Amino acid sequence: MDYKAFIQIKKNSLIMVIIMLFFIPESMAQESLELGLRAAVDSALSNNPKIRQYQQVVLQKKYLDKAAMGNFMPSIDVMGGYTYLSKNPEVNMSQVKGSLDDVLGKYGAAVAGEIGLTPEMQQIIYNGVVDGLAKLPTYNIEIDQQQYPSLDVVALQPIFLGGKIIAGKRFSAAELEYAHQDMLQVSNEVVKETIERYYGVALLRQVVGTRRAVLAGMKRHEQQARRAIEIGVIPPHELLRAQVAVANAERDLADDLNRLDLAVLALKTSMGLTQAYSIEIVDSLTYKMVVLNLPGLKTASQSYQPIFKMIEQKKIMVDQQHALDVSEFLPQIAAWGEYGWFREEYPVVMPPYMIGIQAKMNLFHGLAKVNKLKATHFLKAEVTEAQKYASDQIDLWVNKSYLEVLNKEDRYLKMKPTLELAQKNLEINEKRFQEGLSRSIDVIDARLMYEGIVIERLKSLYDFYIALTDLYYATGNPQEAISLLNN
Repeated sequence: MDYKAFIQIKKNSLIMVIIMLFFIPESMAQESLELGLRAAVDSALSNNPKIRQYQQVVLQKKYLDKAAMGNFMPSIDVMGGYTYLSKNPEVNMSQVKGSLDDVLGKYGAAVAGEIGLTPEMQQIIYNGVVDGLAKLPTYNIEIDQQQYPSLDVVALQPIFLGGKIIAGKRFSAAELEYAHQDMLQVSNEVVKETIERYYGVALLRQVVGTRRAVLAGMKRHEQQARRAIEIGVIPPHELLRAQVAVANAERDLADDLNRLDLAVLALKTSMGLTQAYSIEIVDSLTYKMVVLNLPGLKTASQSYQPIFKMIEQKKIMVDQQHALDVSEFLPQIAAWGEYGWFREEYPVVMPPYMIGIQAKMNLFHGLAKVNKLKATHFLKAEVTEAQKYASDQIDLWVNKSYLEVLNKEDRYLKMKPTLELAQKNLEINEKRFQEGLSRSIDVIDARLMYEGIVIERLKSLYDFYIALTDLYYATGNPQEAISLLNN
């Protein structure tokens, strides 16, 4: 089952659960709510807290993917502020006076050259100006301005970042798909858990029915033993054995009733229902012949098992990480523009707006980028090996589950003659006891043997159901098990 199919199931499940939970009259909330397997699974897909948790992860990755798209757009920032200086700033002339004297001397020499004086006279004028200015004291130039407001709009548009933005977008898209597949895997796990718990309730309900029938039979035998003692057919101590058998049957029934209550509680937990709801399942354990095709199941596992799609997305993420590492070796080019207000408040008045283009390229970074790039190669090899390992493990899982299904089915079917023999043995011993030809203990043993085989056969059928569910869980499509079990 792919993610789109899962979403459609979720939509149908949500509609069913809304009808089931929110449009039920309040008076019925305390009554028994009858559920089939499909309704139980639909409730789990819509209400299980673990699935809801992973839905939040998908939404998180969805918006991170949208955020990655924003890296293609320009970034526009507004920066404003206000600066107050404790006194007027000054130009430290001691640091620039020598350069100014030299400029003025050269200016004087240039004027001399313009009026036709000889180079010797130009040099004399230059030396005179410089020497004369050198004798003057150094005075700092004060700038009469203490308040400096600022307000600028800066825009930056990436042009080429070595493929970093494209790689980042592909990385985020792969993360989103990975989250989808991760949620699908969790959903499959919840479906499997719900099926197991649903049929666990069915098993215990039938076991309780068997226990009640055995208890009723033990009580009948107790009454028969009393009458047999009254007419002197059996000794009085035989009644004690019948009473002990009744007490043991009552204890076994009470234990299984407690297990049934716990199983119902577990099922409601998987379904995401509060304990205010009382549920009653409509299915029972009945044998259904299933035809399985092992090669087809293996092929299905390669198509539907979420772990393979998760590894595929992991490979994409590793490839994009490699592209990000490569981009660090390439030039980074971006266009920028700036518009500012309050420029006339500054000593040097700049134009109101500026535009430009910048390029940056790192030449050496202590081999850090080279080693990161090498590490990515090993990460790619790791993911490749993980894919091989997962393929082998899923193949082994499918084979194991397939054999388990056949084994459980064979065990269940082969127990039928044993059950018939135990039933016949019980009938014979009951009849012989009524005729005074058998002891009470023989009847009790025969009934307990029959009860044990009935319960063991039910358990074998339950194991068959669970093995079948696990097989389709291994293929990544446990929903198929629901169709087979409901057929």
